[in-house]
Amino acid sequence: MTAIATVRSLVITQIPLAPDMLIDRTLIEIAREFCVYTRAWRSSVSATVTADTLEVALTPPTGGELVDVVKATLDGYPLTKKTQEQLDELIPKWRTQSSAGSYITKGDTLNEVLVAPLSSTTYTNGLTVRAAWKPALDATVLDDMLISNHSDCLVEGVLGKLFGLPEKPWTSGGLASHYQASFEIKKDIARQQSADGNMKGVVRKVRYGGL
Repeated sequence: MTAIATVRSLVITQIPLAPDMLIDRTLIEIAREFCVYTRAWRSSVSATVTADTLEVALTPPTGGELVDVVKATLDGYPLTKKTQEQLDELIPKWRTQSSAGSYITKGDTLNEVLVAPLSSTTYTNGLTVRAAWKPALDATVLDDMLISNHSDCLVEGVLGKLFGLPEKPWTSGGLASHYQASFEIKKDIARQQSADGNMKGVVRKVRYGGL
């Protein structure tokens, strides 16, 4: 992981009068926006699905929060991503009907997913999730690959926001527009590069008892 102070140094060279705390806070805000929009920060985690329990807590990378599921497998079989509302229409009793898990959806609490329908079997570390993450609000580090691949984009996003703050010694509408426009372009490129695995579902195998 890369310390936020390391990225801050790239911003200070352009706005030396900006306070460290303001830069760090803005960097987290921009990184969160970037990660939600692009799904560029990804990693795989394993978790246990417990019989008769819908909720599965995922362990995020250091300083991370779950954005969404990219793809997932349970006991080696692909799960199809659905919203809870879609599951309500597809399987009205998915919260109480025991069966082999066929779907995955985001839960109602932080870093939580639900495997549906309700599993009748415990799968110890049997759930593998390829997930997209964003920095937590209190993060002090950022993912190494995120910084390696997108530090210029993140820095430009921070500069665009800071230069646009009114009545600051460094305020500059022209520079704010310049950096914000570059940030948006690079953000769109990063989103396109990540789109190949962005929630498009997976080819499913049918197993005994599956839906």
